[in-house]
Amino acid sequence: MKTILVPTDYSEVADNALNYAVELAKFSKAKLILMHAYQVPVPTGDIPVMLVSPMELAEINQKRVKKLEHKITKLTAGKIKVGSVTRSGFTVEEISNVIKEKNIDLVIMGITGVGEVSEKLIGSHTTSLIKQTKTPVLIIPKDAKYKKVEKMILACNYSEPVNVDAVKRLKAFAKLFDAKVLVLDVEKPAAVPMYENTAAGEKLGRALKDVDHVMFYGSSNDLTDELNSFADAHKCDWVAMIPHKHNLLSRLFHESNTKKMAFHTHLPLLSIHD
Repeated sequence: MKTILVPTDYSEVADNALNYAVELAKFSKAKLILMHAYQVPVPTGDIPVMLVSPMELAEINQKRVKKLEHKITKLTAGKIKVGSVTRSGFTVEEISNVIKEKNIDLVIMGITGVGEVSEKLIGSHTTSLIKQTKTPVLIIPKDAKYKKVEKMILACNYSEPVNVDAVKRLKAFAKLFDAKVLVLDVEKPAAVPMYENTAAGEKLGRALKDVDHVMFYGSSNDLTDELNSFADAHKCDWVAMIPHKHNLLSRLFHESNTKKMAFHTHLPLLSIHD
């Protein structure tokens, strides 16, 4: 991992995610790029309104993110490389552009806690980005603090095809930390194990053969409760998911549970798109 992107809106939640990113950058010796996306206000109505020019607005935003960049450089005594970028446009679109331009290896973003309004509004940028990028996204809950990852959960469905590229990206994180991977099957417990499920689980096990891992079967119909209870019982540090694009179960896993976990888990959530 060479480059970490940290989008920020300067909120408390974003600051917490930035603090987490700084510590991870120190550990991994990665470069940190701070990013702020803003939109140029468009006047509406017939009454003339004095607005800041696009050039002035760009300068204001550049100064603000540069100030944050210098602050991080000073706090870390130059131990990590820090850069910054500002963009005018829609947040998720501009983050996606920067990911491609800067060859980003990981995006770290904050997210608020439980709450219907928060989930629909504040969480939209983070969850929308997960849907659009193949670059891993690490979601940091508002109260999560950095610690070296010793155990991570991989929540998956043993009956789903194994995406080799996604598993490789997961393994890179496991090897970075020398962490143990606890693979948890989130298939409905009442389902009768079929040969296909067993074969897929065995294939996943083979794909993870060069990292320390253990395979588990779930025991609850509620994915969120299952993962949180499992994480607490096994003292895990991260939850990882590989959202899928196709079939009914995959859509549920991607559109509902990944978003739900982002708001309801107390652990950082790593999303690695297939």
